[in-house]
Amino acid sequence: MRELSRMPIRAISILFLIFLPFFLCLDDALGENGQDGLESPEVPVTRAEITQKALENNPSIVIYASEFSSKNEEIGIKKATYYPQIAMNLDELFLNSPVVGISLPNETGIPLTLFNPTLNQEISGFGKRKNDVLAARLAKRSARWSLEEARLNVVWNAEIAFDHLAMVQHLLNAAKKNEKAAKIHLDSEEKRLSKGLAILPDVTQAKVYWETASYAVMTLSNELRKAQTDLGYSMGASRFSAFHAVEKGERENIPEDPNTLIAYALDHRPLIKSLESLDDRRNALIKRAYDENLPTLSAFANGLFLYGVPPGISGAPPGSGLFLPTYQTGITLSVPIFTGMKILHETQSERDKLRGERAKTRLARIRVIRNVRKAWFDLKTQEKKIALDEAKRENARINRNMVEKSFQKGLVDSVTRIQSQAQYLSAQEELIADRYRYKMIQDEEERQIGLLPINK
Repeated sequence: MRELSRMPIRAISILFLIFLPFFLCLDDALGENGQDGLESPEVPVTRAEITQKALENNPSIVIYASEFSSKNEEIGIKKATYYPQIAMNLDELFLNSPVVGISLPNETGIPLTLFNPTLNQEISGFGKRKNDVLAARLAKRSARWSLEEARLNVVWNAEIAFDHLAMVQHLLNAAKKNEKAAKIHLDSEEKRLSKGLAILPDVTQAKVYWETASYAVMTLSNELRKAQTDLGYSMGASRFSAFHAVEKGERENIPEDPNTLIAYALDHRPLIKSLESLDDRRNALIKRAYDENLPTLSAFANGLFLYGVPPGISGAPPGSGLFLPTYQTGITLSVPIFTGMKILHETQSERDKLRGERAKTRLARIRVIRNVRKAWFDLKTQEKKIALDEAKRENARINRNMVEKSFQKGLVDSVTRIQSQAQYLSAQEELIADRYRYKMIQDEEERQIGLLPINK
């Protein structure tokens, strides 16, 4: 019986030893991708640091940089036609018919090897190559401005994430202070109740207020982790880091006149420059399509060497095995006469595409002008909102202090005291949030005018 009673314990022990490595590996996996990152030490970062790291690590930059590099190679492809095109053709033949009027012995087949080197050099395409290269250069220029626009968007996303993290940090600190004050108030009410100086509803109200404050701390703590995750994403980081936003220095002021901002945006926004380059490229493609009407002048040279013909037939020296080593060279002028209206349709197609691309460019300019004006008005509205928030917080502070003095004298109940504290906290949080919303609007305005803070 004693042995039977030990069986389950032994079985459990064996299973525990078997699965222990699995649980240890699972814990390591969670440590790499999950929970231990949430308890990692804070990593202080400044605005300049996160924008620099975002530009270095964000995959979006690699996407557009690769496109830019590809467009640069296309220029080389188009310029290759300026150089001679040399090729060597090698054919293995089997002949059993007369060659150049000479019959083979007994009409038997002979395996032959044909070497045919060729050289072609375009002398002039009357503008074709020039417009091909020009279109490729303009495509490269557009890709370069698209890369700058990608950099601008990466910096904007990083700055928005940084400002949001800083806002949540301040809100969390305020919430923790409020939770601490609520706990002190609850302890005070419980002591007063024990002395008969308070009633049970006072304690209940204080407890609800403390629980609400604790819930706010928990919610903002989770919001902080989400903000840290967003900041890591904007920087191209795959692992979680407990970033802590460190605000240093003042941001450079930009002109307050909206017309000045719009003029700057139209001159500096990479998106507009990219689209304008595409318009110029389409113009070059129109000329290239029209150039198909023009002739092409080129030079050529060909060689012909047959190996394997018996000397008795070829007349070549014994052992040479060569027959009719010949070459030809000359100049070709190719003139298109009738192409079934193909060139006309291609030219008109390119013109239609140009009209559409110019409309896209104009739409982008209008959109940028609109967004700059909206950001400017949002800034002015937010400035007034911050001034109002400061006044509300000051009034809430005065009211809280007056209620506190009245409470100490027994002139108001604890519910009024809690309400005054809640009003002050609400005003304080609203002011903090609106100050950072102001910074986020500044981020948007800088993006719309094409200002990279890292280059200021």
